[in-house]
Amino acid sequence: MRAATALHSLFDHAGAPAAAAPTRLDHALWRATDLPADDTTPILGSGFAALNAELPGGGWPQGQLIELLLDTPGLGELSLLAPALAAMSAAQRSCVWVLPVQESKRAVARSAQPAPLPYAPALQAAGIDPAYCMFVQPAAPRESWWALEQALRAGHLGAVIGWLPDASAGEADFRALRRLHLLAAQHRALTVVLRSTRHVNAPSPAALRLQLAQQDGRLQVQVLKRRGRPLLEPIALQVHPAAWRSARVAPPIAAEPVEVPATLADTSVQAARPAQREQRWSLKALFSH
Repeated sequence: MRAATALHSLFDHAGAPAAAAPTRLDHALWRATDLPADDTTPILGSGFAALNAELPGGGWPQGQLIELLLDTPGLGELSLLAPALAAMSAAQRSCVWVLPVQESKRAVARSAQPAPLPYAPALQAAGIDPAYCMFVQPAAPRESWWALEQALRAGHLGAVIGWLPDASAGEADFRALRRLHLLAAQHRALTVVLRSTRHVNAPSPAALRLQLAQQDGRLQVQVLKRRGRPLLEPIALQVHPAAWRSARVAPPIAAEPVEVPATLADTSVQAARPAQREQRWSLKALFSH
C-alpha cells in the first residue's frame, strides 16, 4: 500500500509526471562521467587549479592514502605538495617526514647522485614552518614502515610524508600499505607516500595514485587511480615559483651546499651549513629547474 501511494505521488491524476519530480530525481542522479562527491571526506586544496579540477572533491583527500610514483627524486614532488603543507603550517598542525632509508657510506660512494632530502630554508620560503616539521631518518626498511605507522597513530598530526623502501615484498607491501590507509582514516591526516615507478602495476589500497614525470620544465601528473572515471591524459603543472623560473640557474647537486637566499640568511643558518653538507640537504628536493 505504501509503495502504491509513493508511486502515485510521482504522477498526477492524468498519468503525467508531477512537475517537481524530475528536479528531485535529477539532484539524486550521479552520472558516470562526473567525479564522485563524498561529503564525508575532508578535502585540502592542492594549490593548482588544473589538478584540483581532476581530483574528486577538488583537492587532496584527507584520511586516505595518497601514493606518488616517480623515477627521479627531486623533479618537483615536494613543490607539488608545498601549498597543502604550507596550509597545514598556517593552521599550526605538525607534519612528520619519514625520509628515505639512510644509505651506508659504501652505497653513497657508489651512487652518482645521493637521494636529495628536504632543504629547511627552501621549506620556509615555500611557507612551510620548520617548527611544525619533524624529520625521521630510518636506518633500515622496516624502520620506515614502523615510523609511518607510529606517526599516523598520533591524532594531532596534520600530515605524514614518507619515502617507502624500494625493495618490494609483494603481498607484504600491500598489507603494510593497507595498515597505513586505515590509520590515516582514523585521524583524517593528509598521508602521502612516495615510491618508485616500478611499483606502478603493483596492487595498492591507495585512494589516489599519481605518477610524476618532468617534460619541458613542467611536472607531468598522470592520474593512475582515483574515484570515478579514468583520466587518460596527464596534467601539466608549473610547480616552481616564477622567481626561480626567471633565474635560469642550474639545479644544485644534492651532495653540495646550496647558497641560502639573502632574506633567509642569518647567523643560525650560516652556522648550520656544515651539518647540512654532512646530511646532504638539497634544494633540489623542493625546487628543481
